[in-house]
Amino acid sequence: MQSTRIKGTASETFPSYRCFSLDACGGLRVIRQGSTLTASDERGNCMTVAAHTNDLTEPRADSKLSTEDQTRFLSALFGFVFSMEPDCLAVHLSGEGWEPFIGGLCAIGGHFDAAGPSVRADMFWQAARLWSPTQAVPYPRHDVYDGRTFHPLRPPKPSGRVYARFIPWLGGELTLDVATLGDLPDVHRWMNQPRVNEFWQEAGDELRHRRYLEGMFADPHIIPLIARFEGRSFGYFEVYWAKEDLIGPFCAAGDYDRGCHVIIGEEACRGRAWFTAWLPSLLHFMFLDDPRTERIVQEPQADHHRQLRNLQRSGFSRTGTVELPNKRAAIVEISRRKFFSDRLWHPVDDERKTN
Repeated sequence: MQSTRIKGTASETFPSYRCFSLDACGGLRVIRQGSTLTASDERGNCMTVAAHTNDLTEPRADSKLSTEDQTRFLSALFGFVFSMEPDCLAVHLSGEGWEPFIGGLCAIGGHFDAAGPSVRADMFWQAARLWSPTQAVPYPRHDVYDGRTFHPLRPPKPSGRVYARFIPWLGGELTLDVATLGDLPDVHRWMNQPRVNEFWQEAGDELRHRRYLEGMFADPHIIPLIARFEGRSFGYFEVYWAKEDLIGPFCAAGDYDRGCHVIIGEEACRGRAWFTAWLPSLLHFMFLDDPRTERIVQEPQADHHRQLRNLQRSGFSRTGTVELPNKRAAIVEISRRKFFSDRLWHPVDDERKTN
C-alpha cells in the first residue's frame, strides 16, 4: 500500500481547509502548523495529529468529544490530507493512541492488515458525509414502465444544498443547491448569452425560462442544480438518470447511470482552475448520490473539440458518435472505478495520467 509525503505548502495559500459544512453538528476547519494538523469546530473543540512522511501519529482529542465526534474530527484530518496530496493512495496510522478511534474507521475507508490500520483515499472519498448533508441510502427498487423503457422508480427530489466541497487551489467552498424559481434571474441571464445559446438554443424572455425551469422541477429524471462558489452563483447543471433520457438507447444506459448538462454562466469562473473544480465536484456528487451509480455519460456536440479534450483529460473515454434529434453527439463516459481509483477529484497533470 502506497502513501506519500503529506506536504504543507498548500495550506500557505488560504487560512484553513473547511469541511462538514452540511453536517447537522456543524462544520470543521483544519490548519497545518509545522508537522501538526489540527481540526477544530466553532465551540473550540479540537483534535490534533502529527503528519509525517507517510503516516499520522500522536492523536490527541478533547476528552469531551463523543466517539462519533472523534470519527468526524479524524475524517476532517483525512479530508485535508487527501485534498492536498494528488499522489496519496492511503494514510497509515502509526504509533500509540489510536485505540479509541479504530471503531469508526470502517465507515471512512479504514483498512487493517499486518502493517496496522490505514485509510485508503478511494474508499474515503466515497463516504458521503463529508460533502453531503446525509449519507446516501439506496432508494428501494421498484421498476416502472414510462412508455419507452423499464427503469427503477426514482426517489423524491432533494431540496436545498446537496453538496459542499472546499477547493484548495481556489481557496474557497464550491456548493451545489437544487434550483428554485429564485434562481430564475441568473438562469435567464445565462441562457441569453450567445456562447451558451450556441449549444443550448434556449434564448428567450423570462417567461420562457420560468416555464423551462418548471419543466425541470416536474421531470422525475432530472435534478436542476445551481453551482455557487463562496455563495456566489456561477453555473447551472442538470443531473439526469441516463436510462430514461434521450441518450439512454444510444449508450446502453444501465439502471443507475447518470448524466449531466452544464452551463457556466459567469465569465470569471471559466478556465482550467475552475473547470478542474466544478467538473470533479459534479461527478463526485453524482457518484455519492446513489452508490449504485457505476457510470456517468455525457453527449457533447461531436465537433466541440475543446470540450471533448477537456473531458478526456478529466478521465472520460469517448465510446462513439451518434445522431441525436438535435445534434451529432459524441458519447463519452467515466466509471466509478476510474474516478475514485485514479483520484480524479484532483486536477490531472501529465505525471498522473497513467498512475
